[in-house]
Amino acid sequence: MDDDRLWASVSAERQDVLALLSDLRTREWDEPTLCAGWRVRDVVGHLTMATDTPLSTAVVGLVLAGFDVERFLARTAVQRGSVPLPTLLADWGRAVGSRRTPPGGTAGQMLVEVVSHAQDVRRPLGRPRSTPPEVLRDALDTAVRLGGPFRSRQRAAGLRLVAPELDWAWGDAGAPEVVGPGDTLLLGMLGRPAALEALAGTGLDRWR
Repeated sequence: MDDDRLWASVSAERQDVLALLSDLRTREWDEPTLCAGWRVRDVVGHLTMATDTPLSTAVVGLVLAGFDVERFLARTAVQRGSVPLPTLLADWGRAVGSRRTPPGGTAGQMLVEVVSHAQDVRRPLGRPRSTPPEVLRDALDTAVRLGGPFRSRQRAAGLRLVAPELDWAWGDAGAPEVVGPGDTLLLGMLGRPAALEALAGTGLDRWR
């Protein structure tokens, strides 16, 4: 995948999130998302972390979390999301055009982050939007290869994933299938239980 194309998609999707956030009522920032235990403001705090956290700060935070990456990410998201809303919105505005990544990160990884977290926020708020097909295909193609805290590669292993509206599929023919809309398939691959209701197929029990 071409990095310049991926970064252009990342910036466009971040800009869409900025427009959404700019339209939110104050109380909506404290609404729950599809990320267990995270409010809208916490998801935004998490997303800004990749673009403006010094490596030294991240290392200290990871040590304090006992080198538990998920605990570190959760603590940081809540901490960063608890700043005043004008500050949080300004932080996100500065992130829109950034090409910075966490150590070892990629443009594709940043695309998966913004596409999935946009859905994490939009769906519970009742503010739906379908990700552009070409962007969603790139996010899915990346997600099936992501290990680490994403664990989407592990969830996809041994399955055939199918998004009919995108004419997209991954995995061996004849393997147990998980079928559904691309945005929902991405969320399921990333471990969001709420996504499973809109998916189907013989491979779905493995995700449950």
